[in-house]
Amino acid sequence: MLAALGLIVALAMASAGVWWYRYTGTPEYSLSQLGRAVKAKNYGVASKYVDEERIADAISQSLTDVLLAKYTKKFQDDPLPFTDTRIELLHKMAPRFHDWSLLGIRNAIRLLLSGNGLLTGTSGFKQLDVHNFSGLHPVRSSVNGDTADVVIVGLPQPNPFDLNEIHVRMERVPNSRQWRVEEIPDATPIFARYFDAPMPAAQP
Repeated sequence: MLAALGLIVALAMASAGVWWYRYTGTPEYSLSQLGRAVKAKNYGVASKYVDEERIADAISQSLTDVLLAKYTKKFQDDPLPFTDTRIELLHKMAPRFHDWSLLGIRNAIRLLLSGNGLLTGTSGFKQLDVHNFSGLHPVRSSVNGDTADVVIVGLPQPNPFDLNEIHVRMERVPNSRQWRVEEIPDATPIFARYFDAPMPAAQP
């Protein structure tokens, strides 16, 4: 009886160990570690789970594309003269706006990863009381090789974009069991809805 009980305990412990090993190599585990780091206001650890530069550049480009589409349509619809000239000038200014917004977005991401309690946006954004972004947690994920698409809930409420969930794309860090957030695919439609703008044309 004791031998059987010992075997059962050993099998249970082995199963738990296998489960834990597998879990620690999942996107969900990396996100939980990111949440803990944000809660602890440990930017050094949190930054390991987010490709800040790639995300900041992509968000800045999405914001630029949406505002460009919004004001291009506005110029096309109004009766003022020199429509083509104004649109041409707008497009020439777009790269400069991208560079300017990139700085603000990069700083905002760093504030969030640092567990900063208050983020004041620019470019017409409302003030966002982030409370505690460590409340974010995944509800479902789809893994395809070294890429994962994850749906996250637990966003601070209220928030400027009226979001209850957000999709993120993660990639496995090379030669590692860790995953890192690399992209926010919904950025463009989120901005388009926020600014009441048409969806910009897909880039070639």
